[in-house]
This record gives sequence, structure tokens and C-alpha cells, in this order.
Amino acid sequence: MRGGRSLISGLLGRRPDVAPVADDIDPFVRADDATPAEPDPLSLALDEIEAGALDIYAKAGLPTQAGHYRQGPDTDGWVLVAAQLTPQERFALALDHPPEQGWRFARLEDLGARSDREDLRAASRLLGDIARLRASRREVLTQDHLLTAMELGAAWRALRDTRAIHASRLNLSAPGTGPDLMTEPAPQISPPPTPTKRDRRRKPR
Repeated sequence: MRGGRSLISGLLGRRPDVAPVADDIDPFVRADDATPAEPDPLSLALDEIEAGALDIYAKAGLPTQAGHYRQGPDTDGWVLVAAQLTPQERFALALDHPPEQGWRFARLEDLGARSDREDLRAASRLLGDIARLRASRREVLTQDHLLTAMELGAAWRALRDTRAIHASRLNLSAPGTGPDLMTEPAPQISPPPTPTKRDRRRKPR
């Protein structure tokens, strides 16, 4: 009986002391705007896909730093203009460097969109989807965002598998010219033994 009373008194007794709330919390900042202590699974997945797409850019000689770029007339290289540009700044930049004279402008996500290489076009689409998903996380997620995330994962797996197949593709040689056939001696075939007199006698008539 005493054990039951002590248990009830323990449950109904004084609650343990709780640490006071810090005074430096801004009440006007939403909880979901705060930077999480550890990256969530979606952020890790987006970072992994982005790193793979940027690796394709880098191997093709394209920039990998986020921002706005411009390309001069009769040149192949892209020059970083700024990490962020307002619409007014982009308009002023286009006035100073008219596209009619050969100037081109693009974001990092769009640099590979018009390439004749399929892997660069795929990397450009991946970077664009990642940018849209990251921007949507500051808003209300919709069904379209979920579909974009699913398509992004499928597209990344397809691109990764394609690159793995190209990397592991064997170099086939014509018959008789392969390295194994040239270095390994051909098997020696012994001539048939000469028949003896006994074999001749045993030969059926």
C-alpha cells in the first residue's frame, strides 16, 4: 500500500524544473525560417544531386559558381557578373551589352541548356529543378512540388546510370587483333600418329 501511495505521490508531485527560455529568441521570426541544426534528408539529397550536376559542368569546362553570367561576342567562355541581379540590373546590363551584337546572358542553371551534349542539357535541367525546389521550401509545398521532386530523383538516377555505363564500356577489337589473341600463342596441334603394321592388319575389309 505504501508503494502505491509513493507512486501516486510521485506522479502528482512537483514537476521537475524546466530550463528557462532564452531571452534572445526573436518572436517575429517563424520557427520554420530558422536554420536547422542538422541538414534534413531532402537537403542532403538536393546537395548530392547538385554536386553531381556541377561535376558534369566542370568536366565540360563550364562554371560551377552560382550566379549570373555573360558571354561576349565571338567568345566561348562565360564570365561571372554577380551572384544576384535584380530585374532592373539585368535590364541595364542588356542595354549596355545588346544581345543583337552577340552578347549572351544566362544563370548558372541555364548554361548547359542549349548544348549539343545530352548530359549537359540533363545537368541544366537538374540544376533548374533544384533551384525551384529550394525556393518552394520557403512557401507552401504543393502537389506540383512533390511531382518535381520525384521527377528530379528519377532523372538523376537515369543520368548517373548512363554515365556509369559509358565509363565501364569495353573497347572491342576485331577478331585476331585483340591484345589477348596477339600475346597468347595459338595451341599447337600434333599430327596424327603413323599407323603401324598391326593397325593395318586390324583394318576391316
